[in-house]
Amino acid sequence: MTTRFVAIAVTVVVVGVSALTMAEDDLAAAPADAWPLARGCLAGTGRSAAELGLPLVEAWRRDIDNASFGAVPVIAAGTIYVGDLDGTFHALALDTGTTRWSFTADAAGFPAAAAVSPDPALPLVVVGDDAGTIRAFDVATGAIRWRHETGGEISGGPTILPSATGPRVLVGSQDASLTCLALDDGGVAWTFTSADQIRCAPTVVHTADGDRVLIAGCDGRLHVIDAASGAERATVPIDGPTGTTPAAAGEVAYFGTEGGTFFAIDAGAERILWQSRAAAGGQSYRSSAALAGGLVIVGSRGRAVEAFTRADGGRAWRRPMRGRVDASPVVVTARGGVAPAAAREVALVADAAGRIAALDARTGEPAWEFDAGGGFGGGAAVADGRVVFASDDGRVWCFRSGDAAE
Repeated sequence: MTTRFVAIAVTVVVVGVSALTMAEDDLAAAPADAWPLARGCLAGTGRSAAELGLPLVEAWRRDIDNASFGAVPVIAAGTIYVGDLDGTFHALALDTGTTRWSFTADAAGFPAAAAVSPDPALPLVVVGDDAGTIRAFDVATGAIRWRHETGGEISGGPTILPSATGPRVLVGSQDASLTCLALDDGGVAWTFTSADQIRCAPTVVHTADGDRVLIAGCDGRLHVIDAASGAERATVPIDGPTGTTPAAAGEVAYFGTEGGTFFAIDAGAERILWQSRAAAGGQSYRSSAALAGGLVIVGSRGRAVEAFTRADGGRAWRRPMRGRVDASPVVVTARGGVAPAAAREVALVADAAGRIAALDARTGEPAWEFDAGGGFGGGAAVADGRVVFASDDGRVWCFRSGDAAE
């Protein structure tokens, strides 16, 4: 495959640096056996604790008639949950891809990821649709346990947060609301209203004063919200709207905007640490970022995957892709590929032209590549040694480690 490197001019503005030791801090990650949220974990880091063997090989693929996928799959207890844009929410077996149950909505599609409850006493999967309805399904049977109506499309996946009063569901809507619901019955605990649409999934960070919810909004602000009460604790202006989910390390949030600026913001200190902006056109960010040691990795609509240093926003590398990269990267540890003896972190990425790749997180060099044909708007889910993607041509792909047993 022939690629063309597109040179861009970059401006980096450093306002301050975090107290974090960037390459050594303890980054949150999804467990090795599940991918329960759109970005894997409450902190939105896009990381998995799984270790994979490269090259990945196809375990199975499933063509679903009259379907187009834009959402990230989620995985728990051996089941994949993913909705399509044509109105069906699917529960598929992780080992075979066969349907366990499905639900079809009337005149609505599922553009966003679901979230699976971590509480075994409440075995629910929660998902919103583009008509603004949020539903909680029984994970085993697909029976609807409750529903809640908002006034706008649900574009970002829900976040399920443990709480002293019972697990809660945080979900943003294009009606400009962030709603906190009780997981057991869908009752409203609180609602926060911003000045414009909320398209991202909520990110949660732990502080000495309690949990905080981070929302990067279409109103051009990063909102810091008290998870217990819904009260806004801080707000930081950014350069314009965004629908991307912040990735958090401690209280530092990393995300890009429609205006083509990538930010590192200390949510506790309420200040921008740095911002990096590409001068070339078409460089907006609709991909959420993933954290890998001292780097933050993100897809660009400029047909590339980029890595910035978390300490100061310097560009570490840029890897051209065939199509725009709206799908969010996922970082895992991998062995094999071009460096068979070494374990290192790789970023699993996919583009709108159907290319899937595992890029070395330190250098951006491809460690494995695959041409899937149809394009991807949603990123990977990783669990139990499997990597799952859902494409815009209605195909669900499942890959396994190349060194795994048949």
